[in-house]
Amino acid sequence: MVQSVASASDDDLFSVSLLAFWVKGSITLDDSFLHVNMPNTVLFGLLPAGKNKDSSPLSGITNVYTSKSYKLGSIIWGALIILLGIFLLSHSIFGALVAILVGAAILGSGIQTSFTYERSGITKIIEFPFFEASRVDELENKVTSKLAQYQDDRNFRKQSEISRTQSVNNTASVVSAINNNNTDAPVAPAASTTDADTDSDAQDFMFCSHCGAKLKSESQFCNKCGTQLG
Repeated sequence: MVQSVASASDDDLFSVSLLAFWVKGSITLDDSFLHVNMPNTVLFGLLPAGKNKDSSPLSGITNVYTSKSYKLGSIIWGALIILLGIFLLSHSIFGALVAILVGAAILGSGIQTSFTYERSGITKIIEFPFFEASRVDELENKVTSKLAQYQDDRNFRKQSEISRTQSVNNTASVVSAINNNNTDAPVAPAASTTDADTDSDAQDFMFCSHCGAKLKSESQFCNKCGTQLG
């Protein structure tokens, strides 16, 4: 027995079968993925059978749209069976009612709404019975809005990353320029020690007033001429 898919919100649940309308699948969105969990159908889309599950990243979805389609084969077969049911009214009311109901179901299955999304070059199509048309249109608007928001957020993050990289590069350029200026700056010449040496010599030595001989500053007599100093 096929059961309905559990979902946090009834807005995410969709019928996939015209007869077993209570059997539903879900299409949900989060910040990064589109999640599809829908039963497949057989017998002109009247009965659910199997399941289609898919999770597509929003970054890979390139297009989303809905469309209405009419399957002439189902419509013609449904109309013929309805006519047969009407013909049987005079013979068996029960048989006629069954034929009319089956014919109406087959005819209704020929009017379908499709939700299509393209992911990485692959087209995914999900078909719904005609009475889900308005909700499928709302789903298209919801997915389109989410994709636009995702693209805006991604562009903002990309621009922020570019700005950050440029800021880092500009800072590195300024630091490099400062370092180059410091390297190229002229070095101040070392102070000459000649005058200092001269002053030091003047403090450590003196000259004899008689013969001019160079003597230590603490000398009391000239070593050369014997003149008393001081």
